Amino acid sequence: MTKITTKLLLRIASGIMLLHAIGHTMAIFTWQKPNGKIPADVIHKMQESHFFFGGEDATMAGFFSGHGYTGTIFLLLIVSILWTISGWTEKRATKILWLAGLSILALASVELIYFFPLAVILSLFAGLLVFLSIFKLNKTK
Repeated sequence: MTKITTKLLLRIASGIMLLHAIGHTMAIFTWQKPNGKIPADVIHKMQESHFFFGGEDATMAGFFSGHGYTGTIFLLLIVSILWTISGWTEKRATKILWLAGLSILALASVELIYFFPLAVILSLFAGLLVFLSIFKLNKTK
């Protein structure tokens, strides 16, 4: 039987967050094509209503898309951090893992309030794997 290592735990967490990033990116490209008249009307208003923000002409649709792209960048950053640190065996890795794990759990909290269960489950599971890897790293040193 294969021993579950810190490297394996973090690579699984990284893979889960990559799936999350892929789903998030797919949603960015499809959110402006809703099913139903009411969502279509709301999106139309988001695209048509212009206002100035920071000296720039903006729309709510632009803000929404921009936040989506920002979220994908955050998710991909987490993926790369977890994958990179998975190869570290030094105790100093736990300092970064604490920050990554807390960020992922904070993301899960926001998703619980504003989004849907699959997003929460992905983030929660990845966050728990990160904290399990911290426990394993601390136990070995």
